Amino acid sequence: MNKTKITMLVIGGLIALAALAFGLEMAGLQWRRFFAPRHENVNREVFKATRSYNEAKTQDLARYRLQYEKGNPEEKEAIASTIRIMFADYDRDLLPNELSSFLYKIRGY
Repeated sequence: MNKTKITMLVIGGLIALAALAFGLEMAGLQWRRFFAPRHENVNREVFKATRSYNEAKTQDLARYRLQYEKGNPEEKEAIASTIRIMFADYDRDLLPNELSSFLYKIRGY
């Protein structure tokens, strides 16, 4: 083989390796695009099931309830609005009875 053929084969091989690397990277991105949201959803569900998360939510609601009971009508409306936002999708069954009924009173469900 002459030098030109060897040079062309080496250049062709390098181009093929670069194309393979690019293709694998694109496939990896597609793989991540498909699976990453599912992994994050599972992580979020696991986090919401932890004791620390639920204890923190209980403590937050207890603090808001105390502020609500001490507040004037304008403050009560602001606190109720905050509670509606922060506890919009929180399961009342995870709360003690008195906080559960308070949350029901504020949210209406």
